[in-house]
Amino acid sequence: MPTHVETLDNGLKVILRPIPDTKALSTWVVYRIGSRNEVPGMTGSTHWVEHMLFKGGGKLGKGDIDQMISRLGGKMNAFTDTDYTMYFETIPASAMDTALMIESERMRNAAFDPKEVEAERTVVISEREGAENQPEFAVEEELWGLAFHVHPYHWTAIGYKQDLATLARDPLYRHYLRYYAPNNASLLLVGGFDPAVAMQHVREAFAPLRPETPPDPMRLVEPEQRGERRSDLARPGPADLLSAGWHIPAAGHEDTPALILLSTVLGGWRGLVPFAAGDWRPRSNRLYRALVDSKLATDVGVRQEIKIDPSLVLANVTLAEGASLDRVEEVLDREVERLQKGVPPKSELDRAKQQVRAWARYEQDGVTFQGILLGVSEGLRAWDFGESLLAKAERVRGEQVRDVARRYLVDEHRTVVRFHAEEVPA
Repeated sequence: MPTHVETLDNGLKVILRPIPDTKALSTWVVYRIGSRNEVPGMTGSTHWVEHMLFKGGGKLGKGDIDQMISRLGGKMNAFTDTDYTMYFETIPASAMDTALMIESERMRNAAFDPKEVEAERTVVISEREGAENQPEFAVEEELWGLAFHVHPYHWTAIGYKQDLATLARDPLYRHYLRYYAPNNASLLLVGGFDPAVAMQHVREAFAPLRPETPPDPMRLVEPEQRGERRSDLARPGPADLLSAGWHIPAAGHEDTPALILLSTVLGGWRGLVPFAAGDWRPRSNRLYRALVDSKLATDVGVRQEIKIDPSLVLANVTLAEGASLDRVEEVLDREVERLQKGVPPKSELDRAKQQVRAWARYEQDGVTFQGILLGVSEGLRAWDFGESLLAKAERVRGEQVRDVARRYLVDEHRTVVRFHAEEVPA
């Protein structure tokens, strides 16, 4: 679809995708700030800032955003990732100025009232404690902490509890001012509007905002892992879990399309925005057949973490009652070895491409889904990154899938976490 891109004098990149005959509008702001930009002592600060931007400031009072969007029958939310933070409103296209006002006020005028900061400290700590009760979170945090010793992917976006307990208002506010600037953001509009008219409204709302000195580029590079890393966790939980992660290159690497097909063949594809897929799990993949169909597992999936910097591809297994972690790991190793030794048959590769293609269509369903796909792509590299990446995946050959399995799914670059479920106390 035709997309108009323009950059304001203050550095704000504006991306417009008009859809004729559509009465809805989805407005997204993507900030190039995530937990990868944090430092020890301030982990979780980006997620905390996200919470504070719903607390008012400038023309907005506490609770105003929710009330304004609700009156329009719209929806809104925000997401903090390792690489970016995004805010959105999906509303009637006739109410464009409401969304633009909200986001322009958030960009520079958030209040960070000390009482609200303290109140939200309790909220983010509670969110952290709630996550700690989930075995999957414990496994995820342990795995990333083992796999990354230097790079900030070492910690999750929610941060460490001790940092959340001690971080003061002023450094949190400085973190906001440094990164929430027009020259560190992109604004995306998808829906029913005229581009020329929309640009005029965008200029009125955002052109007066001053840019900041650009943040320093990421200087931390994770050293090559030279040897498998393993951890065993024993905690209360409903089932044993196995998680394995292998180091892979950054999103823009030439091997990323082949890794998408590898992930799909091995464990199924759930889109470039996995959390948008909900609880659905693909079944036409090797690990599902080898583990779930054989009653060794109740759930299995492969997640390719496509990130700005070199990242991981993850295999996660929830074991069936009575299944052995050793046996499940043997099956995982066997399926990885099969990928390394043989080229996937054309029928299997075609099926994998069809799954990727189907999810690409799903991710274009409606203005909100199109907005999030464009936003994630912009947060990683550029607004059209996702579309071009999936187009390249269509051209991947079976030999390339085998080659990237040999190159990346190797034990010396692997981290394994095994969760031993203990009986939950009565």
